[in-house]
Amino acid sequence: MGKVRDAERTRGRIVEAAVGEFAEKGFAGARVESIGRRAGVNKQLLYHYFGGKEDLFREVVERKIEERLGRLEGSPGELGELLEYHFEKLYEDLDWIRFLTWEAANRSEEAPLEEERRESIARQVEDLRGKGARGDLPTDLDPRYLQLAVYALTAYPVAFAQITRMTTGQDPESPEFREAWREFLRRFARLGEGDGQGQPAEGRR
Repeated sequence: MGKVRDAERTRGRIVEAAVGEFAEKGFAGARVESIGRRAGVNKQLLYHYFGGKEDLFREVVERKIEERLGRLEGSPGELGELLEYHFEKLYEDLDWIRFLTWEAANRSEEAPLEEERRESIARQVEDLRGKGARGDLPTDLDPRYLQLAVYALTAYPVAFAQITRMTTGQDPESPEFREAWREFLRRFARLGEGDGQGQPAEGRR
């Protein structure tokens, strides 16, 4: 039993190290030797567990997909709360956000494991569609574009930290920015309900 736990911990360290390596160098630039050094294991042990860089990347993506789908279970229905929820979850996974930014800057015709990732996104879209059907979200918004809006409003300030600093004068990882942005997301989500100052839209003059 102890050996099994040790093996799982080692695999976990390797995956965490791989996320950091992929975030810094992308898939093409990542090196197995560097991942091994980050994880504190030799290259032979890494190959024993994962076979190679491609298999390791697949493991990383599959774990990330599983994490994101798991978050759907506890995600709130109201739009402002939903945006806050996903914004805060990003801070648990900053290296993955950095990898996606690197990937976008070095885009090719098809992203690694694109089909598997597309299926994960489709399930997230269906979750939004279900929330709309239950009356939690506006039904006149296409859930595909709403999903894009969720990505944009939650990930952009973190993924493009330099733009956030230049625009707000705040570090996006600081508690001050995080609280201010959560408040903004709450207010932004209420725009459709009124004029942003608590007055119903139909009551404006």
